[in-house]
Amino acid sequence: MLDVFSPATMDAVVRMMPKTPGFLMKTFFAKSVPLATTDVMVDFYKGKRRVAPFVNPNDTTKVAEKLGWSNTKYETPLVAVKDETNIEDTIKRLPGELLVNSGIGPEQRGMELLAMTLQDFNDQISRREEVMAAQALFDGKIPVIGESVNYTIDLPFTNKSTVSSLWDAENSTADPVSELKASAVKCMENGYRKPNICIMARNAYAAFVDRCKALGYFNQWNLLDVSVMPKMENENVSYCGHLRDPDMEIYVYDEWYIDDWTDPLTPKEKPMVPMGKVLLGSTRARFTTYYGVLAFTDVVSRQIRQVMGTRGADSWVSKDPDQRFLKLSSRPLTIPHEIDSWYVLTVAQQQ
Repeated sequence: MLDVFSPATMDAVVRMMPKTPGFLMKTFFAKSVPLATTDVMVDFYKGKRRVAPFVNPNDTTKVAEKLGWSNTKYETPLVAVKDETNIEDTIKRLPGELLVNSGIGPEQRGMELLAMTLQDFNDQISRREEVMAAQALFDGKIPVIGESVNYTIDLPFTNKSTVSSLWDAENSTADPVSELKASAVKCMENGYRKPNICIMARNAYAAFVDRCKALGYFNQWNLLDVSVMPKMENENVSYCGHLRDPDMEIYVYDEWYIDDWTDPLTPKEKPMVPMGKVLLGSTRARFTTYYGVLAFTDVVSRQIRQVMGTRGADSWVSKDPDQRFLKLSSRPLTIPHEIDSWYVLTVAQQQ
């Protein structure tokens, strides 16, 4: 009989699982690089617009100083989800299975149970990756907090500010288009990338529309092609139109996650895009998701099995009570190499 919990079988199931990336991962961190180690040396690009010097044709040419990048070593944080199952689970009926004579045997039922559990684990890890992407982009810091682990991955990100007059403030004098244009210029000046996408929190977009109405921008076809009736791209992403100057697409991202690590006693639901925030970014910039190597101990052979890839599955049993444990692990690290190629603006109330 097929051992559904053997490393070979579980590795095959993991490879077959559809990837479920979030909007930020898909838009910016789609490139993934598996590593043979748990550490990664990361290059950050912050160039200078130097001009080639004039030289005397009868003299030697001075060697140019190597500027424009820095190198930092990071450890890929370990993310894992574990569950325990009773050995009777493969005998019981699965959700959606016929009550009588389903024709599904214990072996097939065990395989389906394995796939269902691993898919649930995969969704949880994918959500963690999306949270890491949001933290890297909006804060420039990724807190790694869990049981027996507490440190912060600090990225050298500086392109962020708060507008002088919040867009949703009473008697606001803000000009959202001019402020977005100024931020786009900062990206080109400091990060050498022209933003082509703008992602807004829901309240930031509502304030943007109100201010554009007040300033009469919707009557200027050569400036805005923004709809007050957004088009749903999927369950949590709305396409809200095109801003002609600066030239970029506008999206609203409605997605949340449970933060149960900042204050474990009172978990809070938080939005992926923090309230009041706007992100201007370039989908052409170099962003990468690194995946550190995973290691699992085989209790039978007493050997350590290493897995290079985005996910790794492991399983083992214990007695008294008889239980089987199943775990899915990953070591993701979302790195935006071209620091300051994007800009984060606080434009509305954050509560």
